Amino acid sequence: MRLQGITDVIATPHFYPLEDNIVDYKHRITDAYNVLVKESSGKGLPNIYLGSEVLYYRYIGSSESAYELCLNNSRYLLLELTDECICKEFFEDMENLYNKLGIIPIIAHLERYCHAPNYKKLLKYIKNSAVLAQINASSLFSQSRKTTEKLIKGGFVNFIATDAHSIIRRPPLMKQALAAISESLGSEYASGFIRNSQILLEKICGVTNEHSQFDIE
Repeated sequence: MRLQGITDVIATPHFYPLEDNIVDYKHRITDAYNVLVKESSGKGLPNIYLGSEVLYYRYIGSSESAYELCLNNSRYLLLELTDECICKEFFEDMENLYNKLGIIPIIAHLERYCHAPNYKKLLKYIKNSAVLAQINASSLFSQSRKTTEKLIKGGFVNFIATDAHSIIRRPPLMKQALAAISESLGSEYASGFIRNSQILLEKICGVTNEHSQFDIE
């Protein structure tokens, strides 16, 4: 990530509501985060912050536990969906998250849901609500490329992130993705993603740096 120009990253381990107890989960990821920060300290690596990638569950919009899962104790929540969950109840939960809890959802890897029955409703909702959306950098180099580019051109995407799992399995491709976007769609789109990330970095982590490049991992 450092070699690709990334200066700050939020680590987002998965939270699965049907499998994870939130208390045990928080202890586990906090312990792992502390080890990671200690090992990476003083090596000129990106600053690391802690968050979660939360698999959507019914009534999350009424759950006080949602605050525990936000990115770096902010009011931004990274949400992973399934094709089946995009329905009336999902949209009700999104409204409650924002209007009742004051939490702003960020939909993870929006390009993955293109075959969902209510995909068009999801896109329309994103256009007309406070919900934000993210795409994976790796999607620019996969069968999802055309779908991903359409989402970018359509103005549905706020952020691009590595969603990296390792340097072998879904490695960080931020630099390559931004170059591909500039080449295919125009440099203004790539610049827009960098600018949006810098704004989010300031809101979530209180970091102001015009030269920063932020990643929600």
